[in-house]
This record gives sequence, C-alpha cells and structure tokens, in this order.
Amino acid sequence: MEAQPTMLGPSDEPQNSGAVVAVNYGDYRRQQIFVASGSSIGNWYCLGGEFGVPRHGTDDLPLHPVWDDVLARGPVTLLSAGEQDTYAVGWANGRRRLVEQMEELSDCD
Repeated sequence: MEAQPTMLGPSDEPQNSGAVVAVNYGDYRRQQIFVASGSSIGNWYCLGGEFGVPRHGTDDLPLHPVWDDVLARGPVTLLSAGEQDTYAVGWANGRRRLVEQMEELSDCD
C-alpha cells in the first residue's frame, strides 16, 4: 500500500525560500508545482504544467500569489528530495523492464 501524502493547511506554510509544493499531487491533468520565492518573501510562483500554465496577474492567479492563493487551488503537498539510492534503483528497474518489453516484442515477430 502506497503512503498517502500529508496535506498542508493555512498554518503549514513552509518558511524556507525555495520550498516546493504540489497542488493536486498525483493528478497529472491538474497538478501544479509552486515554489516559495527567495526574493519576494511570502509569495509563491507556479512552475507551470503540461496542460496549461496559470497566468499570473489574471483572474486565474494573482500577479504575486500568497499561501492562501496556493491553498485555494486544491489540496497541497510538500515535496522533498528522496534518497539518491531510491532514484538509482527505480531508474535501473525501469531500464530493466524496458529491455524486457523490447525482448517480448521482438519474440512476437
């Protein structure tokens, strides 16, 4: 069973600049990534997404969004780096599976 991410609320705003959060984490059609500004403390900026980037300074997203603006977009999850070994094992397993699938396809021909 996969661990469920902890959702952040109004009093959970990360205080370090460069913090990264995901809105609608795991829903690739609606997921948005926001980063805490280092030069404009208290503001959060969207990194964009493949299904449309919120436009800053429009009705969709204020020019300088704050934590409440991020929370209003949906459930928010704090993102953090995983262990390097975890990434390496996942990458190797993915490559191994790709080779297996290619072999299966060549066997079918």
